[in-house]
Amino acid sequence: MRRWSVIPFLVVVLLLPFLFGGCDEDIKYYQWNLVQLESEGDVEYVCGNGSPYKFFVNPSLTSNNVLIYYEGGGACWDYPSCSGQSGIRGAANPNGIPDEYMDGFSIPAIMSPFIFRAHPWERVDTQGWTIIFVPYCTGDIFIGNNTATYESEDSDESLEWHHNGYNNTQGILNWMTNGPFKDHFDSIPKLMVTGCSAGGAGSILNYHFIRKGLGSRVGEAILLNDSGPIYSTAEDSPQFSLPLHTKIRSAWNVDSVIDILGQDIPGDFDADDYGSLSTALSRQYPDDKLAHTQFTMDGNYSGYSYERFYNYPPKEEIHAMWAADQGYLMGMYDDLYAENGNIGYFVPYYRPFNDSHCSCILSFDDTGITGTGMDVGDYADLLINGGTGMNGMQLYEEPSEEELNRPYPLWNLLDLLMGAL
Repeated sequence: MRRWSVIPFLVVVLLLPFLFGGCDEDIKYYQWNLVQLESEGDVEYVCGNGSPYKFFVNPSLTSNNVLIYYEGGGACWDYPSCSGQSGIRGAANPNGIPDEYMDGFSIPAIMSPFIFRAHPWERVDTQGWTIIFVPYCTGDIFIGNNTATYESEDSDESLEWHHNGYNNTQGILNWMTNGPFKDHFDSIPKLMVTGCSAGGAGSILNYHFIRKGLGSRVGEAILLNDSGPIYSTAEDSPQFSLPLHTKIRSAWNVDSVIDILGQDIPGDFDADDYGSLSTALSRQYPDDKLAHTQFTMDGNYSGYSYERFYNYPPKEEIHAMWAADQGYLMGMYDDLYAENGNIGYFVPYYRPFNDSHCSCILSFDDTGITGTGMDVGDYADLLINGGTGMNGMQLYEEPSEEELNRPYPLWNLLDLLMGAL
């Protein structure tokens, strides 16, 4: 993947807001514009704590292509996880989204080369597109449709929590159609939907709704789910994710959203097997490019998936369950590629950052698959610019002690810097 000269690129990016920011008083180009959704009748757009839901748009003057990026950040389904109890994996932004969330070089604003226009060394086409950043504050991987009251087992306290992810995405789509920036979305030559972790799950869970909502305005469409797998729980699958799926089904009122998917994609989506969504999307959108990436040694999403449901087993057991679920997913994708030619995966083995979780955050460094000459950035470039079809885009790295033990200078330096803060 080509690397441009950093200094001219930074100069152009930093000057563009001053050159074009005044074209329309409602639009600041190449800057993050805050959008707060207002309730419509009985439909609320809120975060988990009931505060208004906000998202951010960074418009381009040079491209009509659009990137929708879902933020990652855990999940919650009871009092300990939604209240942020110490020692329990919870959900991001339990206190809502501040107005300055994307200001300057905040962590959300630079979290991925896909959205960080001024990234010092990674170049991705999406950096020149109009970017919609979808913050995460509902603890429901952007698909919940429930207001729950969670009781503490250790006190008399309770917590009202709004799992409102589905409605919030619908609000963004309505805004794209009717809001002050609607002219930017009349014709979208290329649309890419992505995100990491909970955001990766949100990208695939909402992909059909986005495609349906934007309709014929979209030319080429791409899905890249980064480390948010929706594993199958079919009878012949390992079924290790079944306890998690059962829990969130009731906590988030997922059935109300599943019913819509079942009506829109009849025959292909099995409400009792969330993993069948990949099958449904592959058949429903044969001309789209559908892709998945994650690390085999992911210790973060796997922790959410299994820890609390299997009495906190050792890491070796967690990785074994993850490997079994992952193997079934790749086998299913291989079958779907043979059937439809539109789906693939990029699964490197290990990176010593964020517990090998999310391959498209901060940098694409050390995401290469041995023997392919490709990292996940190259893979994304093929998704965006490689023409039609997904031939040769089913790539997996075999387990290797060399990957675990080789030096990783960038991530070692980052660990030192973070430790000094």
